[in-house]
Amino acid sequence: MSMIPRICLAATAIVALAGAIVAAAPAQPADGRRPLLVTVDDLPLTSARLHPDPAERRRITEALLAALARHGVTAVGMVTWRNVQGPDDLALLDRWLAAGHELGNHTATHPDLTRVGAAAFVADAEACRVRLAERLAPRGQAPRFFRYPMLREGNTTADWRAVRRYLAETGQRNLPVTLDTQDYAFEEPWVTARRAGDAAAMNRLAEDYQYSLRLSVHDQERRGDRLLGRAAPQILLLHATEVSAAQWDALFAWLTETGHRFAAADEVLADPALAEEPEFLATYGCGLWDRLTAIREADTARRDVAQLLERQAEAWNRGDLEAFCSVYAEEAAFASPKGLTRGRAEVLARYRQSYPDEAARGRLSFEILEILPVRGREVSLLGDARPGRIHAVSVLARWTIATAAATPSGLTLLVLHRRGDTWVVVQDASM
Repeated sequence: MSMIPRICLAATAIVALAGAIVAAAPAQPADGRRPLLVTVDDLPLTSARLHPDPAERRRITEALLAALARHGVTAVGMVTWRNVQGPDDLALLDRWLAAGHELGNHTATHPDLTRVGAAAFVADAEACRVRLAERLAPRGQAPRFFRYPMLREGNTTADWRAVRRYLAETGQRNLPVTLDTQDYAFEEPWVTARRAGDAAAMNRLAEDYQYSLRLSVHDQERRGDRLLGRAAPQILLLHATEVSAAQWDALFAWLTETGHRFAAADEVLADPALAEEPEFLATYGCGLWDRLTAIREADTARRDVAQLLERQAEAWNRGDLEAFCSVYAEEAAFASPKGLTRGRAEVLARYRQSYPDEAARGRLSFEILEILPVRGREVSLLGDARPGRIHAVSVLARWTIATAAATPSGLTLLVLHRRGDTWVVVQDASM
């Protein structure tokens, strides 16, 4: 059984399609070189479990730093304090600093905000910040940057805002990611193959590492360029691993060949697109382009659904009940105090029975109280799917029918699904 992780197999399966993509340079800024900030998560080393020997951790660290130096890369290293095993690892952090790299806060124990809640998360982040600040103080530095573990910024508004308040109060800036490579997936298979002396497996892993990361960069850059209408600076997420130490030279050389220029944090973060702080709530983590895309998708979904309700009201007011009901899915369920009706044809028949003429129909209007999108996450190495695309929404609205005799009003709760580029009502509960 191959030790290549699932992500590698996916990359290998499309190698025939990937050649042209890998060789092509992404869209370039006016000066011909796209600024790129390299960030390295989980310092001093991503997996202390795989590398219990301090001498081995030193060897890997020196190899990582040497690769960065050969390519003129000044990185921001994000420290996870649980990976600091003792004085030897503190010395490794000092080596990063001595080499001219900056260190930021990646929490003490790498918690998931969506699981532990804001209070516990902030306490964990602060524990890392305090220890890191103590390490930086003799150099006249302080932690400027913070990164959420797994890029998960919370799934409730209260949690999201609580952590952002903490960051503002402590002078830390959330460091977004635009190029998420998920390179950590290669580490354990690589170490296993190296310890087994399996050179063939290591060669396959090296090939898959390069294909996977190059495809990831190409896909996400293209997504960001489409989103912004220009070639934006990028922030690359890598991890401090043994496989990285072996593969960074080839990766950095390719990035240079395809028009990137390694830049410092302040230059890259000066771009307005990277200054956005979107309130994006989800149980999963994703890069900035996906966040911004999802927010725009949500705004578009809200607009489209609001327009659908407007068209419904217009159809009702001109007496076209068939057009009014055309927004219902064939399998739609309609619930009211009178009972449950299933199917578009049956819903139409019920409306015709209840509102047989213009006097009964009156004039319909909707007041939209809330539209909540439900996100689906589609993933494609080739970038043809649309991450963050909204596939369902719920709508809470107040309906009013003004007639000569009375003006009844009530609430309706709608669930709509996207079918291609069309929205249809699958559930309607009105009272």
